[in-house]
Amino acid sequence: MIKHILLSLMLCLPFSLFAQKSKKKVNYTFSRLEQVAVDGNVEEWENHLNALEDLWSFGVAERNNVLFVAIVIKDIQLQREALSGGIFVNISYNDKRKDGARLYFPYWDRERKKALSASEELRQTENFEQALLEKVNGYYLQGFGRVRDGLLALDNDYGIRATTLVDSNKNLVYEARIPLELVGLKSDVVAVQVGVRTQYAMMKKAMESSNRPTNRGYGYGYPVMGGPSLKNPYKAETEIWIVDKVEKSN
Repeated sequence: MIKHILLSLMLCLPFSLFAQKSKKKVNYTFSRLEQVAVDGNVEEWENHLNALEDLWSFGVAERNNVLFVAIVIKDIQLQREALSGGIFVNISYNDKRKDGARLYFPYWDRERKKALSASEELRQTENFEQALLEKVNGYYLQGFGRVRDGLLALDNDYGIRATTLVDSNKNLVYEARIPLELVGLKSDVVAVQVGVRTQYAMMKKAMESSNRPTNRGYGYGYPVMGGPSLKNPYKAETEIWIVDKVEKSN
């Protein structure tokens, strides 16, 4: 039953929205690690992961002009959203908290999602979530200065690598490495955003985009007097900004 629900979520993820308690903002910085391996084993991140309630935890580090990211998702619903919309890393070109070079993973294109949703063999797989993760198309990139937008193969010559797996504690574990020379940084201080592409976040972004001023008012040219207010269904933020100085920028 759970497998059927998760496959359905890949195409259309229903959710409920309820009020979120106000949380004090935290200024996160890079973790200082001696060694990092992108292998799904986050032991080297011990004491370096920032926990958000009992939902998920994250860490971002930079060594030798390479960005490393680790994410551990405990919450089942948030895991399902990660398997539906993916996990993202957004590297701004400077210290401004804006869209920059974005890596999306795991990533399935629409055709593969449909095929997986119709796969009876996949539903009967014992380690269902891991089997699903092994059928990704690759990485999806946007905004990189030295890599064109679109699908990038898992095995590539750019040094971009990410892995996602379900560990022995049933946590969804994500790790990634991104060479910063590919981004096109314009500052030694950089803002990095990490998180899960939840349905709430995507709808919020779509609403903000439609409400931006145009020559005739807002959205499609008509003034907006009011509208539905989206509220995060999770008790903590699912997208976080980290701002810090990198060792070297190109």
